[in-house]
Amino acid sequence: MSENTRASLVKKKMGFNQMRNTIYWLQRVMKQYNLPENHVEQRLISMGRNIGASFSREYIPNSTNQSDLIKELYKITVRSKVKIEQDFEIFTITDNNSALCKYQYKDIQTPGCNVVIGMISEILERNGIKVKEMEILNCKSHGDSYCKHSYKLGVKETK
Repeated sequence: MSENTRASLVKKKMGFNQMRNTIYWLQRVMKQYNLPENHVEQRLISMGRNIGASFSREYIPNSTNQSDLIKELYKITVRSKVKIEQDFEIFTITDNNSALCKYQYKDIQTPGCNVVIGMISEILERNGIKVKEMEILNCKSHGDSYCKHSYKLGVKETK
């Protein structure tokens, strides 16, 4: 029998095919209700934040350095080995194998990466790092060869 708890999120390999397909079918349903793309985007970010909040209840990061923490979070949450570039407080993440943006669909304008940036931002904030801004710069679902996300981070808060 399968264990479906918050704790199981950090112990099992997640099935991203089902999650990716669900995100894109959800967008198609939202379009049937004539939701504007910016509302779809905000809902996906909100979904990611909710996932990040649940994830944070069960996961204690090993890294304290912001760059290492971001790498760790991408690896443990979406199973991606990412490259990070830092320019002061701006962290740019390149993900060549994004699980949620594997394919390009002609009827989808809002990338699944919005779930990822929402989730990572929430986990960072719950670990004392202020996320001032987050942005999707490139996305495989838009035909790019990789996904690239940017986070503008604040000073780490003391707990």
